Amino acid sequence: MKILMIFQNAPYPPDIGPSKRNFPFFLETLKRHEVSVLSFGTADDERKFRDAYGDRCRHVVFVNNSRSRILNFISRMWRLFTGQSSYLQFWSPKLQKALDRLIAQEKFDLIHCCTTILGYHELPHTIPLVGDMHNVEYDNVYRAYEQTKNILTKPYYYWEHVLLKRDETRITDKFNVVVTTTERDRDIIRKELPNKAIHVIPNGVDPAFFKQQPVEEDPHTIVFAGLMSYYPNYHGILYFLDEIFPLIREQNPQARLLVVGAYPPKRLQHRANEYITVTGFVDDVKPYFATGRVFAIPLLIGGGIRGKALEAMAMRRPIVSTTLGCEGINLKHEESALFADTPQDFANSVIRLLNDAALRKKLTDKAYQNVVEGYSWEVNGLTLERVYQSLVPKADIVFGNHPPNPSRPAKGLVPSTQQAE
Repeated sequence: MKILMIFQNAPYPPDIGPSKRNFPFFLETLKRHEVSVLSFGTADDERKFRDAYGDRCRHVVFVNNSRSRILNFISRMWRLFTGQSSYLQFWSPKLQKALDRLIAQEKFDLIHCCTTILGYHELPHTIPLVGDMHNVEYDNVYRAYEQTKNILTKPYYYWEHVLLKRDETRITDKFNVVVTTTERDRDIIRKELPNKAIHVIPNGVDPAFFKQQPVEEDPHTIVFAGLMSYYPNYHGILYFLDEIFPLIREQNPQARLLVVGAYPPKRLQHRANEYITVTGFVDDVKPYFATGRVFAIPLLIGGGIRGKALEAMAMRRPIVSTTLGCEGINLKHEESALFADTPQDFANSVIRLLNDAALRKKLTDKAYQNVVEGYSWEVNGLTLERVYQSLVPKADIVFGNHPPNPSRPAKGLVPSTQQAE
């Protein structure tokens, strides 16, 4: 089949959360089909992708939609006060024009949007559409509303949840098949779209995480990892620093924390001291995982499957997590991980793992077995392939019920090697 994959972030290198799911699906699809790529990204992102995979794709088009932080903030506030979801920022007239040109230039058998939020764009009605949901965004925002104690942000999150639920439900309905990472997310969407075809395909693990690292474990180090510009991660690590880490240090004054991940906000950077290291972006997280004796996932907000948990399981790092932090993953309390939903219980669980080698081995052996048996990108790729094949016989049918927008720009051709401006 000729498949067009549309990405919200550059799929390569897979160094942030979305690309860690999108890139393996790209590779699996590339094994079996002729793939074209349309992605947001800078000229540098495009260069890196072309150097690695450009000769294996039929078309590669990148759209630079970068804007300053202040412009993004103003745009976000304007949408909020005019009754539009802030996630409308993912709509881009540049991407729409690039999509129209590719559709006019090539007869695709299927389009895979690597997030359903790209459904803000007008997608063709005559081509089967697959939409991936890394998580249910409006559910994430509602969880943020429930957790925040700030009297200013609480009404913001509630209103954003209302707007996003309206929009996300509408744009998700455009897709013939929707893919979620967990059964919970599937059930949330099914309440709004009971007749929608929905398949659960969990995340997997890069095989590199199964390889032993030439790094010595530090007996007092705890590791947290994740994209720090992603609010659930930022919220979670502040919760850990404010309410859990002081309790740990009361019992183990030598305890240290490694906070690993790109784009840490200034407030987080300022927390660094001799016991707290905030790395910012690193080329390879594996040595940091290997350094830590315990891997902490203190999340109170979020959805989907946490890739960080699967990576820790593959590297045999014992996990302490909130119940929400490992949602959708085959982990059980006292069998393959420790779960704790209060600061004192979380701190006590970390101390147990720092001190108890037998418990660490028991948990990591079982977690490793679970990740080997249940979270393979190759198996996930075959599941995605069955989703694709289920739509092939219907390729000549007009899909959806979305009339064309007369305000759209005229279609035309653009060389596939051209950077969309």
